[in-house]
Amino acid sequence: MSIKHWIEKDKKRVRAVIKGKITTEEIIQAINKSLHDPDFENGFDILSDHTGIEKAITTDQVMKTSSHIQNFKDRFKGSRWAVVTEKEVSYGMMRMLSTYLEKASLSMRVFKTYEDADNWLKGKK
Repeated sequence: MSIKHWIEKDKKRVRAVIKGKITTEEIIQAINKSLHDPDFENGFDILSDHTGIEKAITTDQVMKTSSHIQNFKDRFKGSRWAVVTEKEVSYGMMRMLSTYLEKASLSMRVFKTYEDADNWLKGKK
């Protein structure tokens, strides 16, 4: 699998690192595993590192991912998702995803550095 993820319970967040090529099935599987992890709690934030991806998420993957997440909008209510990517195309596609996630009460921002992403999440009230 191209997605490694774990729960940082002390920080109330899900961490993910994505490398190589990624399929829609892998994205959905990672979401489901995180939601069913015994350490996951509703409202946890997400910090994902996309700097190692080979190809940006596609429009079809954006649509399917946002649709899947909307099924769990009560679990994500109040959550923030910080994405770190260095590739311009990936940056744009993740911004597209962020607009669709507004329907799921999940706020997403895309950053060029881990430090900026982490600081945004730490600034949460």
